[in-house]
Amino acid sequence: MPVVLTVAGFQVHIYLPPREHEPPHVHVVKGGTEVVVTLANPPQVREVRRMSNRDAVRAYRIVSDHRAMLLAEWRRYHG
Repeated sequence: MPVVLTVAGFQVHIYLPPREHEPPHVHVVKGGTEVVVTLANPPQVREVRRMSNRDAVRAYRIVSDHRAMLLAEWRRYHG
């Protein structure tokens, strides 16, 4: 599971096949918490695991700001 972006303590991960699945999405991790965000336009929060609302909003903004690059990386790993 490569880290494809790090911003302000948030690490954005893309899981690799065969574990990962459609639709394109990323896992944003910070301090043992996680939020899963789709790379749709606009991105959508799919799941929040122990992350505070404040950090989930920050993670969403990071994904939103870097969506094109993250989608390109997702496609690079998943074809």
